[in-house]
Amino acid sequence: MVLDRIENADRYLSMGDGIAKALRYIQNNNLTGVKPGRYELDNDRLVMMVFEFDSTNLNECRLEGHRKYIDLQYWVAGSELMGHDVLHNQPVLEEYNEKTDCAFYTCIASYSRVLPEMFVIYYPSDLHTAVSDPLSDSSVKKIVFKILVEA
Repeated sequence: MVLDRIENADRYLSMGDGIAKALRYIQNNNLTGVKPGRYELDNDRLVMMVFEFDSTNLNECRLEGHRKYIDLQYWVAGSELMGHDVLHNQPVLEEYNEKTDCAFYTCIASYSRVLPEMFVIYYPSDLHTAVSDPLSDSSVKKIVFKILVEA
């Protein structure tokens, strides 16, 4: 897992072509006006999904994990607490679904507060979840880049 501000993105360009493309896309585009939806930037190798939502507290905490894709998440507006843990024998709540590239696990996590202009990178070995930030009542605009794991 990587957590940093976009101003430091150049430090992570060597982590793979897909990660570099996603970080450069963030750096080179004004993302405030991008409408919610799914955008293929490089076929299924790099997909951008834009989300806008009101922050709400969730009583249920489930960590999600992926196998085929790396998540690079970037906050345009609002903030969230991101729960994270390393995948290691956690009890499975929902088995892996190949179509959605997702499985869910019992939530025992550490949390980091993520603010606008910050990003986080989750590898398949990183479990993660998002919950609302109790210090903020603003709406969230978040962009999730799905980066196909390179062989």
